[in-house]
Amino acid sequence: MAAVYGPQQGFIAQESERLAGADFSERDRHTGEDHFAHAAGKICKTCGHTIEARQAARRRGETDWVHDVCPGIMD
Repeated sequence: MAAVYGPQQGFIAQESERLAGADFSERDRHTGEDHFAHAAGKICKTCGHTIEARQAARRRGETDWVHDVCPGIMD
């Protein structure tokens, strides 16, 4: 006996089959491309300095950002 799907279940079944054969490899990424977040212009919650475009950042909580590695603080 064949399974009978409702409209939404049919869509999910069809997407599942389509994704089962999909290629999720990262061959199209360029060597050296990073996986860090970038938050240019945001203020670092840890050190209070502005995060520059070239600096990697991490999200802290819902709204805060910190440098991946905070730059040295000069007093």
